[in-house]
Amino acid sequence: MRFTLTALMVVGIVPSSWAAGLFGMIEIKANSIESIPKWVDALGRMNNENLLAKCRDGQCQGKQEDWHAFVQRMRGVGRYEQMVQVHRWLNRNKYIEDIDLWGRTDYWATPGEFLTLNGDCEDYSIAKYYTLKALGWSDADLRLVVLRDTVRNIAHAVLAVNYNGENYILDNLATEPLQDKYLRQYTPYYAVNATSRWVFIKPLE
Repeated sequence: MRFTLTALMVVGIVPSSWAAGLFGMIEIKANSIESIPKWVDALGRMNNENLLAKCRDGQCQGKQEDWHAFVQRMRGVGRYEQMVQVHRWLNRNKYIEDIDLWGRTDYWATPGEFLTLNGDCEDYSIAKYYTLKALGWSDADLRLVVLRDTVRNIAHAVLAVNYNGENYILDNLATEPLQDKYLRQYTPYYAVNATSRWVFIKPLE
């Protein structure tokens, strides 16, 4: 998995708020996502795909149809259990590197593409993001996080979910959602949702 990290993550951001937050870092939030073109492109393709409406109209087959049935089952379940079950269900997909699946080093798949073809870390995270939104979760409580795994020394992506004031990390490498405070091997580069982006600064010791 490779991510293209550019200076725009730090330069040119006028923060709308400061907060101590994810992974113990200082968060700088900006209410724009235009400087993350891969995410803007992925959101556009997700909107065009409109998987939930497609499945409601009976146009889904195979794993996409299974996904829709799963979403319907989850509608009567409590919020915490929804988060856990979405994480487990989508983690069953097979991990495949972008270069092997798409012939390129970094492609952010739509949920429909991921369900049909599998994918890598950010594809799991995007599918979880979309599924929780389909279940009525607020976009404000969901963030796709691109980070560095300092143990494996590689770039990685996870979904951060705010539940009852705690940040839970939905990671394709973990069997269960874990609170961010237990995952100190992760150093976030940036995070995004549909309307905002965040960069992170390590607090002074």
